[in-house]
Amino acid sequence: MDSRRSPGNPISDGQTTTATSAVLLTVLFYIAFWTLQSSLSSNNLDAHGDMVENFAWGIGWQLGYYKHPPFFAWASAAWFLVFPRTNVFYHLLSSVSVAVAMWAMWRISTRLFDRNQQILLVASVFFLPPLTFLAQNYNATSAMLPLWALTFLFYLRLIERRSVLDACLLGLFAGLAILAKYHSIVLLLAIAAHMLVDRDVRPIFLTKLPWIVAFVGALVLAPHFLWMVANDFITVRYASEQGSGNWMDTLRYAARFPVAMLLYTLPIFLLLIPHRFPRSGKPLFAWGQWRVFRDTLQGRALAYVGVLSPLITLVLGLALNAQVSSLWAIPFFVFIPFFLVPLLPRELAGRQKIVVPAMIALYAAALLALAPSLKERSFESARGNAATPLAAISKVVEARWHAATGKTLGIVAGDNMVANAVSFYAADRPYAVQQASLKFTPWVSRDDIEKAGAAYICALGSVDACRTQALELFGRIDAEEALQVPVEFGTAATPAWTGTLLMRFPAAH
Repeated sequence: MDSRRSPGNPISDGQTTTATSAVLLTVLFYIAFWTLQSSLSSNNLDAHGDMVENFAWGIGWQLGYYKHPPFFAWASAAWFLVFPRTNVFYHLLSSVSVAVAMWAMWRISTRLFDRNQQILLVASVFFLPPLTFLAQNYNATSAMLPLWALTFLFYLRLIERRSVLDACLLGLFAGLAILAKYHSIVLLLAIAAHMLVDRDVRPIFLTKLPWIVAFVGALVLAPHFLWMVANDFITVRYASEQGSGNWMDTLRYAARFPVAMLLYTLPIFLLLIPHRFPRSGKPLFAWGQWRVFRDTLQGRALAYVGVLSPLITLVLGLALNAQVSSLWAIPFFVFIPFFLVPLLPRELAGRQKIVVPAMIALYAAALLALAPSLKERSFESARGNAATPLAAISKVVEARWHAATGKTLGIVAGDNMVANAVSFYAADRPYAVQQASLKFTPWVSRDDIEKAGAAYICALGSVDACRTQALELFGRIDAEEALQVPVEFGTAATPAWTGTLLMRFPAAH
């Protein structure tokens, strides 16, 4: 068989089917374990309120939002049309999202690796923080993981099979990846670079397939693009305003980015090192196995995407004077394990039958044992309001509104994290006015507030300033109540959360 692997003739591993059961069990265990671990180790869904914000945006079903394109907000809203609105089921969404990426990574790996290496690749996800701890915060960045993996998978299928269906699916997932976050453009640039440079792929430009990909992708993006035009490119302006604008800060962040990627990578060796044994006669690193990234079409495609995506990110960050956050590395870890697993000599990978179950079990047991202390630590640090009892506040606000009006709570505003939390946790599922401004919440109007009424939640701080903001938004305030909500996690000495509830009653009250 030609080691160059011509288009339309992908690598066929006769043992691939025997890996299916092991991969499926690994993926299912990932879903179950990380849903449980995340639920046990956190007070709220996430420290900064991203996940309740996703939902509060999503139920407005807009073509875009003032910070980001809409995919992850739609995904959150759609998920909770089916599942109960609880922390556990939100963590399940995060885990399922990564599990889809794991499945696509496995399908990619069948073109490059033998059965044992395929299982090692999928198992490595357990040990990589960007695909575990960081990905449990379901937001614009982590939502790219399955979309990047599927985009690249269908790119491989396109250059192998040259089919119209694969061209359509590539355009679909590429468009959805950009609708998750504009950062996905770097993935498409890397894919385009491979298409232009690889002599086995260049002939595809003489066919209709690239036009089909572009057409389908344009169809997916067109509604959002029209929304952007109508809203004066608000998402682009928001992105451009992030960071300090100081070139020294930009350079510092750029220097930290590759260091962060390296540190995020190191835990995978917790899985690879136990496969070795003294005096095995094997090299420390099997660099020769990297030939697959030179000698096969699929390997070259992976090399281009895996290397160019972070490089393009850094170049664009420097060119635009943007602070390249280490969290931007998350989607790159769809590709990074492919370069690490071959470092283990192929003969030693056969030990995965013993090592993989043992190491995953030990790692899972250690993390479960640490879960209570991780939860207590996040509470004590109170980073990003991690100690705020968001679910309890939501229930109290909803109960006070029902007692005062006898009506459904339809609109809530005020402290942004708390308002979004009420939208998620309250049984009435009210709309949350973003940043206490109708400008950022076009799915709520002043007429809606006058007809349905609204609640305004003031967190700790100046009640007078909060009342002024509520008056500007509501037009009038009909009732004001003090809030005191017990904090149900942390030490017994923890003081209750206090705030103020301002209410504009419905017109029919």
